[in-house]
Amino acid sequence: MVDAKKSGGLKGILQRTGKFFYSGGLYAYQFAKVGYVYGGKVAFSVATTSMIVLMPLLFEIAREGQMIETERAQIKDLKSKGYSERQLQEMGFSESALFQPSVASLQAK
Repeated sequence: MVDAKKSGGLKGILQRTGKFFYSGGLYAYQFAKVGYVYGGKVAFSVATTSMIVLMPLLFEIAREGQMIETERAQIKDLKSKGYSERQLQEMGFSESALFQPSVASLQAK
């Protein structure tokens, strides 16, 4: 019976190195595959959640901006007809539409 010896010398080093890199490559492939699948699930969850949560918020912000522009146009028209700011406040116009932000408040941010 012949003993199965590990090859020695340069040939043995090359064989062991080849097996090491091959097994390391298989491990890296399996690890990358699991990471790819898990990362895809996480990305899908983040994308769908952000669409469900953020899109209505963006639409509401745009609608608010349009409402303020409309109120400012109405206020401009009413001021040209002689209404005071006090009367406009009593009519229910928002302060953001009545008063322009001051330059000092914009620079403080």
